[in-house]
Amino acid sequence: MNSKRLFGGTRLGDIANSVRDKGESSMTERSSNQAVLPTAELALQGRTSPGLTRETVLSVDARRCRGWKYHNRTDAWYTRERCEDLIRSIPKDGQQEPALARRISGDPEFDYELVYGMRRRFACEVTNTKLKVRVVDISDSQAAVLMHLENADRQDITAMERALSFQSQIEARLFPTQEALAGALNVSKGQVTKMLKAAQLLSFAPIANLFSDRSAVPVEQAYKLGTLMERPGAKEVVLQAAKNLARKEEEGGRDPRLVLKALLASLDQSRKLEPIRREYNVGRAGRAILVRNPRGKVTVAFPKGLGVGDRDAVIQAMDQILKDLG
Repeated sequence: MNSKRLFGGTRLGDIANSVRDKGESSMTERSSNQAVLPTAELALQGRTSPGLTRETVLSVDARRCRGWKYHNRTDAWYTRERCEDLIRSIPKDGQQEPALARRISGDPEFDYELVYGMRRRFACEVTNTKLKVRVVDISDSQAAVLMHLENADRQDITAMERALSFQSQIEARLFPTQEALAGALNVSKGQVTKMLKAAQLLSFAPIANLFSDRSAVPVEQAYKLGTLMERPGAKEVVLQAAKNLARKEEEGGRDPRLVLKALLASLDQSRKLEPIRREYNVGRAGRAILVRNPRGKVTVAFPKGLGVGDRDAVIQAMDQILKDLG
């Protein structure tokens, strides 16, 4: 096991030693149920091979467990369809590995928060089965390392889910810098930068609203678009393209790759736009001047100013302007 390479090219033994040396000691609550520790829990204790090691776990009410707020799975996962494998297997074969939990206080609805194991929690709640959890006392930064390690080889966790998780951890200052996050998770700094740039794209509401499932957004395309949007005038062009796209109804939802392709194409189209200068009547005496430059930047000016009574006339003029811009 200690030679196994994980997400980012690291070795389990390296992260295990790092967590053991830098982290706080774990505290496990005892019960009569036993289960083999998964690799992330081995790392918490500095072990590199499970061997015959066993550890006691608790069996708790799944409904009394909430997700850790920096969990890297999106809510799109918690459906009967996407948890069907566990819904079938847990009642028949039992829960093979415990979830990792921290005890919480002051919340009347929950007793634990899960660092990982939320699909197991959903399946146990659906099947009215007790959830096996291992309760530990760890910091948020330790939890981030263990969650990353547990999910490192899981193919069902998308790159964008990891990117959004990295973003939330940086914003919450679980790690003081991108370099610190990269070092703690043993991921290259360049990879962290790319994933954060991709995740940042979804902070723009007109773009985020185009995706029913953010986890399905491809990181490579998102990173490319996010980088291009840093050019002068590019952000305005892309956001307008996103708003235009939102007005078009799509049966069966939008393919995330096609959405990003269309947004990228809007930048190419903006370079070919013909300059526009048009005047519009606003009420009886007012007027609006529309100007679009070759880069696609649009400005609307009201030379005579506006008054309180011009509201309806302005709305009417703006509706026409938007139609003319397409």
